[in-house]
Formats: sequence, structure tokens, C-alpha cells
Amino acid sequence: MSSTLDSLTAILKKLNETGRVKASIVATDEGFVIASAVQRGVDEKVAAAMGSFVHNAADRAKDELALGAIRDITIRCEKGTLVCKSTELQDGRPVVLAALVSRDTRFFLRAVNNALREVRIALKELEI
Repeated sequence: MSSTLDSLTAILKKLNETGRVKASIVATDEGFVIASAVQRGVDEKVAAAMGSFVHNAADRAKDELALGAIRDITIRCEKGTLVCKSTELQDGRPVVLAALVSRDTRFFLRAVNNALREVRIALKELEI
């Protein structure tokens, strides 16, 4: 299990470097951190909780409005962007990848999508 967590952390660190991301976190849909790579000044627990909250709210909205599957959730603010994408553990429980992106960063979605593909592969080995 620790090698899987090390793999997830390495994936997140690579995302932070290639996507110029301030913080990236893999969390359960309850907001518990599975793995993270965050810069100083970012509280990983708060970021995980907020990413999971946003994802859960969007999931409820898409059900109520019959919008189909969520591809991603992006919140753009004056000081940065929060991107949330989801995948599942082997048992079907949802997992959220949340990335906090600096305001001046552009073209980060490709890096987030690549990281999500790698996270999916790593999570196949993880049992929580």
C-alpha cells in the first residue's frame, strides 16, 4: 500500500511541476486525504474537504438536472482556479482529484487529465 501512496504522491508532484499547480490532492468523497502534494501555505485537509464538497454538490446538481456524467468541475476566481475530477476505487467508491491552480497559469487541463489517468492506474492497486 505504501508503494501505491508513494506512486500517487509522485504523480501529484509531477502534476504540480508540469501544470504549474499550487496543490494537488487525491481524496475520498468524504474529504479525507489519500495523497497530496501542496506548496507551503496550502492546508491539504481544507483543500481536500472543499474539493470533495464541490464534487458532491455538482454530483447532486447533475442528478437533479439530468445533465449526465460530470467531466470536470472548474471554479475560476480572481486569485486562482480549482479543478476537480473524479474516478473510483475498485469497490466503486468515488475519489476526487483536486488541483489548485495559480491565477496566471494557462493550459493546465491537459496536465490534470494526464494525472487523472495515472491516478486511476495507481488506485487499482490501492485498498482503503
